[in-house]
Amino acid sequence: MITHLKQLLSRRSTAPAPDSTYSGRQTIRREMFLIGLFCLAAIAVVVVSMQSMGIYRAGMDSARERITGANRQISSYVEAHLEGLAAAVRIMAATPDVVHGDTSGEESRERARTYFRFVELSNPNVKYCYAGYAGGELLINGYIPPDGYDPRVRPWYVAAVESWPKMTIGLPYRDIVDQEWLVAISSAFSDANGLRGVVSVDSTLSSMDGMLNNIKSFSSQSNFVVNAGGQILIHNNENGYLDHKIGDIVPGAMELMKADTGYIEYDLPGTGIRMAYFTRLNINDWIIISAVDRDEVMAPIRGRIALTVSATALVTLLLGLLQLKAYEWRFVEPFMTLKRRIADITAGREAGRKPPSISNAELASIADSIEGMTQSSLRRKATELRLILETTSDGLLVLDDQDRITHYNQRFLELWNLRDEHVGGGLSALVIEHVRGAVLPESADSVLETRHKDRDSQLIHLKTGIILEQSARPLLEDGSVTGWLWSFKDVTIKIMAEEKLRLLAATDELTGLWNRRCFMGRAEAEITEATRLRQPLCLVLLDADHFKRINDTYGHAAGDAALKYLANTLTSRLRSSDTVGRIGGEEFAILLPNTGQETARAVLEKIRTVIAQGRFTFGDKELAFTVSIGIAALQGAKISVDEFFSVADAACYQAKALGRNRTVVRACDSPRPDEAVSRQ
Repeated sequence: MITHLKQLLSRRSTAPAPDSTYSGRQTIRREMFLIGLFCLAAIAVVVVSMQSMGIYRAGMDSARERITGANRQISSYVEAHLEGLAAAVRIMAATPDVVHGDTSGEESRERARTYFRFVELSNPNVKYCYAGYAGGELLINGYIPPDGYDPRVRPWYVAAVESWPKMTIGLPYRDIVDQEWLVAISSAFSDANGLRGVVSVDSTLSSMDGMLNNIKSFSSQSNFVVNAGGQILIHNNENGYLDHKIGDIVPGAMELMKADTGYIEYDLPGTGIRMAYFTRLNINDWIIISAVDRDEVMAPIRGRIALTVSATALVTLLLGLLQLKAYEWRFVEPFMTLKRRIADITAGREAGRKPPSISNAELASIADSIEGMTQSSLRRKATELRLILETTSDGLLVLDDQDRITHYNQRFLELWNLRDEHVGGGLSALVIEHVRGAVLPESADSVLETRHKDRDSQLIHLKTGIILEQSARPLLEDGSVTGWLWSFKDVTIKIMAEEKLRLLAATDELTGLWNRRCFMGRAEAEITEATRLRQPLCLVLLDADHFKRINDTYGHAAGDAALKYLANTLTSRLRSSDTVGRIGGEEFAILLPNTGQETARAVLEKIRTVIAQGRFTFGDKELAFTVSIGIAALQGAKISVDEFFSVADAACYQAKALGRNRTVVRACDSPRPDEAVSRQ
């Protein structure tokens, strides 16, 4: 034993061998830097992701607003332009000289031409005003129709007659004289005898072309007009799209524009994804579309995101370097200094005073423990350690008067799951924190606390389920305390047996619920707590109806099965904070803390319904019964346990008197016991 002890102490007092099996190249400096840099990088990734998402959303929202604004401006202009022409057409269609221009003589026709000239002069976008009549005549300024010209077969006449009494806006066409694009706005007119003819205004599209060309939020923006059939009527870029259907160029495009307005995206062959906003005009079936290349919108967004990522990466690197310097000054250098001092002490050299760099309490404690260990103290304690190790099977730990660990046995290591190297230096932070971490929180503050060594033994509950009895005794030499002996005894079996006996004394043997004595004590505590916090509290008495019939008919074994079934039903449907007890025979009691009477009524009604509708199995039979429930509701005013039970018992008695299988609630502050009754 002495030889083993010398070897054990020798291993604890010498430095690690140069040829240690540890071959890792990681250093504290590098590990702290990498960990710090990793944490900063993780934070940077989260920040960059959130910033990038914000930049993207803001950029896309801004682009959509710009496209939408341009489109609405164009739509307002086009609609106003068409509304002005439509108003002129409506006025001319209601003018008698125009309506009867084919039959009222030359003077009336001249006045009609005068109206036409006035419209042409007042609106620079109007190129022609004319009227066609049911008899085949054409009334127009400055134009002589060729022989055989019949307005009734012209598209503007046919469309207006078919749409009458509504106005029609025709398809754009080129003027045969100067090839200028025009659009005809026509309206049929009539008199008492019926349809008389059609008046029409041909307007140039040059102003609309200019508007579509000039209003652009992006260089790639294109503004164009399509009708309800998808035909492209006007386009600010005459690139062959005119007179084509948009569905032929972009399949399914018209399906995207069923609403009156909206934002869409589509793939334009040869160009890529286009972002567009469209508006359907109220005056006709035209749709105004403004579209831009998505790549042009995304270019500045990508630039801002790239700048954000670069700046964040640079800041992360700088913070990592600053963190490394701070760690070196505060942690790495003290560790290196401590390492050098430990090497000096284990080699027998004088370590001198601790440098200021060792300002950490744990490091300073370790250094002090190492410097205070001497061969004389080891020899002085050798006899004591041998006696301790040979005479007990408990876990033992011997400390000197400076809290340095001088001896311990294998049982101590086993109980606390330690190794020799853990306790080699002394009662260090490593040992203390390891031991504290192994016990339940309520025991952590008192285990291995030197300032409480003089008190009696205490129980320590380990997380593994083991219960230790911890005690400390002083080691005396010439009347002076030279150290302490700590002992740890495994008393798990003893404590568990005592706990089992206490549990059996507190619970009902059949159901496992609290018995009457313990339940009454719990009720008194709950009343005090509810009164102090001014919280509601309900006491429930539940009695099985006609329970004697079950015992008489099927025997007491069936009655026991019914009571177990009732207990399981109650515990499974109540909160963990509720208290359930069997207070005698088939009578059960429940405490519902912080619960008002209406909530209690609802909860117990559900339980009553479950029991009434449920079945329990006894042998090959399925049996059922009902319960009567009385609830006493306490609302702040303190009463005794007996008074509380008296109110609940009266409520339960009334439930039985009213026919059983029901719930009755009584308030404890009612003026008379027969008031404040609620029935379900």
